[in-house]
Parts: sequence; C-alpha cells; structure tokens
Amino acid sequence: MKNQNMKFRYARHTNNLKSISEFYRKVIGLEKLGGFENHSNYSGVFFGVPNLDWHLEFTESDIKTNRISDEDDLLVFYVNSDEELQAIVRDAMKLGIKSVKSRNPYWQINGIEFKDPDDFGIIIRVKQEELKSDDSTTQLIKKEGINTWEQFLNYVRKIPYGRNSHRTKFELVILENKGTCSTKHALIKQIADLNQVKEVKLIIGIYKMNQTNTKGIGNILSESELEYIPEAHCYIKMNGKRIDFTNLKSDFLKIENDVLEEREIEPYQVGKFKVEFHKKYIKRWKDQLDLNMTVGEIWAIREKCIYELQKETYTQH
Repeated sequence: MKNQNMKFRYARHTNNLKSISEFYRKVIGLEKLGGFENHSNYSGVFFGVPNLDWHLEFTESDIKTNRISDEDDLLVFYVNSDEELQAIVRDAMKLGIKSVKSRNPYWQINGIEFKDPDDFGIIIRVKQEELKSDDSTTQLIKKEGINTWEQFLNYVRKIPYGRNSHRTKFELVILENKGTCSTKHALIKQIADLNQVKEVKLIIGIYKMNQTNTKGIGNILSESELEYIPEAHCYIKMNGKRIDFTNLKSDFLKIENDVLEEREIEPYQVGKFKVEFHKKYIKRWKDQLDLNMTVGEIWAIREKCIYELQKETYTQH
C-alpha cells in the first residue's frame, strides 16, 4: 500500500550556510520555513514552499564537509513559465552567478543549470501546464487558440492597456481586448486557481510613483511640488518571483526599490477594496508629511498622472 502521508526532506551539510541560504531564497525563490541554532553543535535552516510535503534542510557545524559533487548530481526545479525562469536568471546574475553547460545533453536542451555555493548543480526547467478547466473564462481563452499557461501569460501581456467597463468582470480583458494592472493580474490569478496552477499570488503594492520609475509624469509632480505620489499597483508573485504583466514594457525592476508596502489579495479585491486601501495609505502618508492637501486633491493629481501614462500607452497602473 502506498504511504499517502509520507513527506520528503533533502538534508545536506554545508560549510557555507549563509551563502546557501541566500542562494535558495534570493535565486531559487524558496521560503525559509524554519531553522535552529546550536543543537548539539549543529545549526540549520529549512527551505521550501509552505503547505507542500517536501523541503530542503541545510546544516552547518564545526565538522567540515569533505566531498566533491558529480556533474550529474542535480536538484531539478520545475517552474510554470519562462517569466519565472528569466527572473531566476536575473536574480542569479545579481549575485554574480552565471549559468553553466550541463554535462547531460538532455538538460542542455531542456533546462538551465546553475551551481549553488557548494558546487552542486541546480536545474531550472519550464513545465508546460495545460489549461484544463471547463469554466467559461478558460474556454473563452482556449477559443483564442491558447492551450497552455505559458501561452496565456504571453497573451495577457500583449493585450493593450485600458480600463475595462467593469472592474471585477475579468473576462472583459479578453472580450474588450484591454486591461489594467488590476484586471489583467486578477484574470491571471483567477485562471491559475481554476486550472490548479500552484504558487501564483495576486499582490497589491504601494510604491513611490515618480519621474524616475514612471516616465512622463515629472511636470505634473513638479507643478504640485511633490517628489512622488504613493501609487497602488497590482502584480503577480510566482514561486517567489514578482512579475508584472501590465504591458510589453512593464518590468517590476523599475519599481522594486520604491515599494513601500505590499499585500496579497484575492481577485475580487481589485475593485472597491483596492481603491479604499490606496486612499487610506495616501491619507496616512499626507498626515505623516503634514501636507497641506486633501486626499481628494492628491487623488486628482494622481489621476492626471494616470491620464498622461494612458496617452503614452506606457502605464504601470
């Protein structure tokens, strides 16, 4: 009889616990699930994905490792889109980690390999998830000739920017061939849930919208004597990687260092909740800075910025 309750832990000793932790958190995108210090001279950390039946454990002690990894000793991680894979490549490069050529010809074609700080091979491969749900929105997407999650993400990114006639009817992104950061990312989250694509989270972030990260609004901010306006922006977090599908030019890196607050939400919350969440933040912000403006006046300035962005089809909203 199969053991349905069996859980899996991969445990490995290391001389580089700090570097290993940084690699699996910042590059691979795993979450720290726990850890311990000085248990019989051992310290360790657990990495994985919450609520799944596996995790990695890395330990360190006064006993140093003495081994050489074989080129075919590999940990293989499957992601659901090329967007995630490219985000991993980007985050690896930030740490000075470059991809290497796999010895196995299969992985040369079907994945990208990195070496972790212990010189063990790590393969990242895109798994093509099929859209299998029979719900009406998924079927609407499939009528466009889109059958996989990867194809769907590329399709949504290419849809022109524009406000939909109803903020929480996400099928309108397809029917009206336009969408905002709210409706596009809510649609992505909805389709992920309906088709059981795991580790897809819808995030609302408040960031400093300024001339540097949002071109075209500098004059409006200068006229209002504001350095920036707190803007609410929706995006997706997939396997720990923040990705922006608002349009072809969107790149989360543009606002990454200007994020003030973020929160995971459900698709229905991109309507009234998002607006109220945004306005409450603006009120706290203006009170902290003692600005001689009302929330309504700041909101009107913000709307001018959004209008300029819509004209240039370069919006991040």
